[in-house]
Amino acid sequence: MTVALELDGRVLVRSGRAADEIDIRDLALLEPAEMARYSTFRDNVRGARYAAAHAAVRRLFGELLDCAAGEIRFGRHACPGCGAPGHGRPFIRRPRTSWELSLSRSGPYWLCTAADGMRIGADIEMLRPVRVGRLTEAVLTRSERSFLAELPTERLQQTEFLRCWTRKEAVTKASGIGIEAALGRLDVRPAEPRALVRHSVSGCPTDTWVVQDLPAGEDHRSAIAFSAESASPGPAAQAA
Repeated sequence: MTVALELDGRVLVRSGRAADEIDIRDLALLEPAEMARYSTFRDNVRGARYAAAHAAVRRLFGELLDCAAGEIRFGRHACPGCGAPGHGRPFIRRPRTSWELSLSRSGPYWLCTAADGMRIGADIEMLRPVRVGRLTEAVLTRSERSFLAELPTERLQQTEFLRCWTRKEAVTKASGIGIEAALGRLDVRPAEPRALVRHSVSGCPTDTWVVQDLPAGEDHRSAIAFSAESASPGPAAQAA
């Protein structure tokens, strides 16, 4: 299953649910580094999901760049927080291109976003029980905690907490710092399905982002974030 969306004219979204069995056509597309990562999975289901997600990214960019999906080579920028390359923003090393990308996986689901010439971030999360009370102080701002506190049921609070989490992850991935960010100081305005938020990172030219929920599934939530400077006018609120 694959879902395709286009937002603001420059942001492409692909999402899908991977099968639990490996497809040799997916493996055939992976580069050596991806194959090495695939080989570390002791669980065949997790390995199949990893291969399916990365193959889907390759097929998307093969179409965009008019090249063979298996010939694309990826790299990572250094993290602006710690300087390590292992978890920085991904980029296409070959062929040279202005397209940016972000990939997220959770359980069988994968989400890939692409944008031409602007930073992009994406996150998808399976719904699961969360001890909201133990996490809110560290992860949520005061206004986000107030938003959750007004919800009528614990189940809804858990769902909305994960929605806040996906939005925060999307923004911090777009900025390049990822989970190292101080999430408790990043307000993603959960009362609004699409909002402008402030998030500044050293070395990143953007400090204002559009964060937007994607269509929700029964068992997952997802969001994307991209540079507000490049966005077309939309129903976003003013940033605080």
